[in-house]
Amino acid sequence: MAITPMALVLIVGLIAAMVAPLIPMRRRPTGLSAFPFITLLLLASNLLIFFATTGRDGEPRMDILTTYGLLPSSPAVYTLITHMFLHGSLLHVCGNMLGLWLFGPHVEEAVGHWEYGLFYFGCGIAAALTHLLITHFFLTNAVTIPMVGASGAIFGILGLFAVRFWRAKVRVFLIFQVQAVWAVSVFVLLQIIAGLWSFSDQGLTESSANWAHIGGFFFGAIMAVPLRMREQSRREYDLEDAAKSVALGENDAAAVYYRNALLIDANDPETHYALAKVYIKLRQGEAAHRHFMDALRLHLQGGHSLAAARVYEDAIAGFEAFPLPAFLLQRVASACEESFQYSLAVHALAELCRDHPGAKEAEMSLLRLGKLQLNKMKQPQNAEGIFAEFIRLYPESEWRMHAQKLRQEARVAGSGLIAVPSGGRSKPPASKTE
Repeated sequence: MAITPMALVLIVGLIAAMVAPLIPMRRRPTGLSAFPFITLLLLASNLLIFFATTGRDGEPRMDILTTYGLLPSSPAVYTLITHMFLHGSLLHVCGNMLGLWLFGPHVEEAVGHWEYGLFYFGCGIAAALTHLLITHFFLTNAVTIPMVGASGAIFGILGLFAVRFWRAKVRVFLIFQVQAVWAVSVFVLLQIIAGLWSFSDQGLTESSANWAHIGGFFFGAIMAVPLRMREQSRREYDLEDAAKSVALGENDAAAVYYRNALLIDANDPETHYALAKVYIKLRQGEAAHRHFMDALRLHLQGGHSLAAARVYEDAIAGFEAFPLPAFLLQRVASACEESFQYSLAVHALAELCRDHPGAKEAEMSLLRLGKLQLNKMKQPQNAEGIFAEFIRLYPESEWRMHAQKLRQEARVAGSGLIAVPSGGRSKPPASKTE
């Protein structure tokens, strides 16, 4: 019976779906710090080594596979590493590299670049040791077959992914989307079933090292604990749930989620900032003030001037009065000035001079306030009054002469005169003629 073109397309599509890998649907952050350097290096190394060890017939050289693959009957220490970079066919290496490319960047982002490299090799070694152990006791017919391939390490990546990103969606059979923890669990269960089935003939017909996959997977999942992947996961999903609650107007629930996230990472300024805004909506001023202050302090410590200015702007908008210590107001003013938020810098300096007149920061803050009014805000009359106040309050200041000079400049600018070099004279600006 002839197969119609439509039926052929359906058959091919069904086969493609059945052999398709799990595909994570999670979005990764962009930027140089999130670029998967180590994943790309591993991928390139595997491909280059595969083609470098392929004979003229297009097949991998057996002498290399036997020497550098993991041979259970006579394992060498170096083969715990080298077996990960050898593959038995083009389909083998391409399948493994596809899995590495799909899941590796997410895990590299989670654990850090160099830590990810060490983790990768740790998973590969754990997979190799599992294969040696199982083969020695249960698969005696496979002891003379060299094990090659990166799949043990890649299953370790899959194990950590399932713990860290358990709630992320994974596409299965190119059609369905399910949570990663369920998709990966079923995938690994199939490996366990295949591994148990291999016991029936002691590995005589085994074509893939299923127990190496299982060993790599469980090593990766277990290593997620000391690497604090569960804490990272809870924090990420708490923040996601908090944002959803805010969007729905459920501010009480959002506050709970943000507080839970801070229990895991108390030094995240953006979480303090978000929680402060929620407390403003809940009319809990004291708590909002505390978290605004924490957000400001942490952003300033990290040198994030623009972010600190943004937090300060929302804070003063949310309170009739937003008192801060003098030293913090001074740092906030500097951050606002660095990020070209001059009106916010003026506000912070004015608050400092008004609320903390006796503080050691007040003298220079008053002088800076006048200079901002003169040079950035273009308010010479205000600047002149501020410099006059500085001279009155600090008659013994080492900056008195400087303040007098600035006051004169402000007076000249305010009267519409043009300041000229010493020895000249000032005159009104000439009017333009049409």
